[in-house]
Amino acid sequence: MSKPRSVLTLFAAGWICLLCPHDGWSERPKTLAEFSAQLGEETRKAYDASPFLNISKDYFARIVRDPAAKAKQNETTLGPDWRIYLPKGAGPITERMANHLHDFLHERMELKLEISHGIPLEPKGIILSESDWIEEGKPKPEGAEDGFQIYIKPEQIIINGEGARGVRDGIVKLVDLIGFRQAPILKLGYETYRPRLRYRLGAIPWQGDYKDLVFMGYNTVFVSGGNLHEMSRSSWIPELIERQNPALLDNLKVTVDKAQEYGLRTFAFLSTRQKYAGDHAVFQANPELRGALTWSKDGEYVLCTQHPLVQKFLQESIEDVFEAAPQLDGVAVIIGGEGFYHCFMRPFEAEKGHTNCKRCEAIGPEKVVANLCNLMADAARAVNPEAIVAAWPYSAEHVWSVDKAQIGTIQNFGPGTALLTEIEKDEYVKKGEKVNKHLWDYSIDLIGPGERAKKQIAACTEKDIPVFLKSEPELSFEAPRLSHIPCMDRWWDRADALASCGATGAFVFPAFRPNYGTVAAEVAKYAWWDPVGSKESVLTKLSERIAGLKGGRHLRKAWRHVSMAVEFAPELPPYYTGPYYLGPMHPMCADREAELPDVFLGYYLFYAEITDKEGLIPRPIYFMDPRGDVAVFGDFYRRMERELSRAAKAVDKGELVVPERLKILFLSEATPIRFFYRTARTHANFYESCAIRDRIGELTSKQDLTPHETKEAGDIYGRWLEILHDERENTEAAIPLLEKDVRLDPYYGSDHSFAHGVEIIAAKMEILDHEIEIYLPSVAEKLGLTADQKR
Repeated sequence: MSKPRSVLTLFAAGWICLLCPHDGWSERPKTLAEFSAQLGEETRKAYDASPFLNISKDYFARIVRDPAAKAKQNETTLGPDWRIYLPKGAGPITERMANHLHDFLHERMELKLEISHGIPLEPKGIILSESDWIEEGKPKPEGAEDGFQIYIKPEQIIINGEGARGVRDGIVKLVDLIGFRQAPILKLGYETYRPRLRYRLGAIPWQGDYKDLVFMGYNTVFVSGGNLHEMSRSSWIPELIERQNPALLDNLKVTVDKAQEYGLRTFAFLSTRQKYAGDHAVFQANPELRGALTWSKDGEYVLCTQHPLVQKFLQESIEDVFEAAPQLDGVAVIIGGEGFYHCFMRPFEAEKGHTNCKRCEAIGPEKVVANLCNLMADAARAVNPEAIVAAWPYSAEHVWSVDKAQIGTIQNFGPGTALLTEIEKDEYVKKGEKVNKHLWDYSIDLIGPGERAKKQIAACTEKDIPVFLKSEPELSFEAPRLSHIPCMDRWWDRADALASCGATGAFVFPAFRPNYGTVAAEVAKYAWWDPVGSKESVLTKLSERIAGLKGGRHLRKAWRHVSMAVEFAPELPPYYTGPYYLGPMHPMCADREAELPDVFLGYYLFYAEITDKEGLIPRPIYFMDPRGDVAVFGDFYRRMERELSRAAKAVDKGELVVPERLKILFLSEATPIRFFYRTARTHANFYESCAIRDRIGELTSKQDLTPHETKEAGDIYGRWLEILHDERENTEAAIPLLEKDVRLDPYYGSDHSFAHGVEIIAAKMEILDHEIEIYLPSVAEKLGLTADQKR
């Protein structure tokens, strides 16, 4: 299935989540550079005014003390006479985390505890302890690390961690326990916790910091990366020196050092997206370095990664990266359909598995790709013996790999090369006899891992190759306009699958937009530690933390209905186009020949680099016709609508009983649920309306209608009018949702930009009024329908 280039390209370039939409629609920007020149400011201002800002900016803001909470039997209450005790000589990570614990208790629990260095004989308070091994008398298993124990006594809480990282994660757990209780009240007891995944990579929530990433439950993060040719200091190929940008290595070091303050593992995303024109000085001086011609006959050329001089350049460049930041744990490169180029990536007029580079054609894609990865891994390990190069074959099966799972390439991986792969991408989900849903990109329909990922995990396990699974933290293409898909049952199941499938780690980061730090991005941490609580217990506590005891019951019910609704999504339509994305902003197109106003055009930045050579081109953001089997898909969307209607009704009931102190947290969950319902309702209405439109078009083209056809025309005309009235009501109800939640506004699309949602809706309402009041009556007149016949 063909699709536009993914914005993962933008992620690899360091652009993701920074691109800002144009300022107004009277004058469209002419180039991608002009778009990029307006980075962030307008988007940041809009989000700064959002009531949901603090949820991503400060993790602690999601936890609010219940003033009515009282200790029960077998519980202890932290009091003002408690202290936080650090052992003498505690490391900087433990010191920093102790300060965060102090701030949390002070700001959210109204409890100011002093921090003391050194532990007295009978301390009353929270005791933090770094230990090499937390289970005395038992041998330390190979690979065990970062675990911790929490011992809660009447006047003491002891957090004993395996080193500073264990203490860090123990403090995160303590904050979670207090958050679930909504008070500094804890159940007496003792528990040992162990991570189910060594690497838990996440993204810093929008406008947040590394602190917020840590308390979201992650221990690994992407740091500043970029184009390797720009990050290089190598002089092996003098003609490339002009592209070098020393500031990139400085940025890398700064971000790695900052992450180290929290003991975070770090990966840098590298690319070589910018290639070279055929007459570039590098090829004039060294014609033999010219690799594959890419994309088009006037496209750019790759530096052939099989040429010894290019290999020396790459080797030294990777060494430069790791020497600039010696604590860097690894790098990630997309070696599939975009990102880090080799001669089998997008070669012009070459069949899959072949290239127009004669040198590489003789070797074959599996060896060429593995050689490139192994070369970089060897160079990285010359500086850091434990370094990892995570190779990501994103869309490789559509570009160069004849094997969907790239097993041959994996079998050629050497020490230090790891696999990064998606948990669900390019699988099919069969729904009955007539729907076979292709997951061509990120989805939460299939929990995973898919068959492809299973084969890859098995191949990696056999060769002791680390394997990381990619999942989105909040987005899925069942409804990508939402801040997050509020289907917590599915996100829990996905997190559990990531932890139990045999992967070395989970890379849970957004490839298309900011991480809003929602509950969807948080829930994974509760499934990633042994012992694992039950899904129902954890999600119930989460819902109560957000909405209170009474409101939580309704929110928990809504999450279930949303999770069930996803099952009825019959396809993943193309990126950001049509009712699955626009939702209630999408026009009904009852008059298929009517020209829609420019407000229904938008800019797709992931197209721009290749296609918009003469300036950014606005493209339609809507469908004129439904996709797939109209009757079958339409039925699925109606079933989806019914399930989401139940979810919306649940949050409506919940809002009536949510405590005032939790209103903002509750609305952060309720608004996307309501908008998802409006989206499914529009989608179902669009399918049914188009089916009627097309049938009536057939009837109006006839000279004379039979009595049966006249009756049919009257019946479906009445239903058509009913649908358009329903859609008007649905659309109008979406306006306050868009006004309250900037996260829903397609104007701030990150890798795309449309008009403001309320502007699109205003135009749609005018169109609907015209369709209802003028166009449909004209159709009835053509059909010769009487008032009695228009039922």
